[in-house]
Amino acid sequence: MRARVRELLGEVVEVSSEVIREAVQKADDLLVVDPSDKRHLFYEEMKRLFYAMREIEPEDVDDQSLEEFMAAADQLSNAIYAIELKKRQREKKMLKLRI
Repeated sequence: MRARVRELLGEVVEVSSEVIREAVQKADDLLVVDPSDKRHLFYEEMKRLFYAMREIEPEDVDDQSLEEFMAAADQLSNAIYAIELKKRQREKKMLKLRI
């Protein structure tokens, strides 16, 4: 139960096969509902990251690769933060409409 609460609060991010299955399912669902909807690309790229985490070993990452990855990771983190912020704002707006 504690792990679930931490997850809901955004304190813990656990990459499990269940998380990967959920991402794959979301991407597949989006493709079935509307093939022109490009949101599935988000889930496809997240899936690639999860699989890379399982396959790439520490010795595979050299200084140049790490530097390139960290620069890209900063951009990715900023994009994810912006998505999360929009979601929180949308949820807050929906709560106000209900009251």
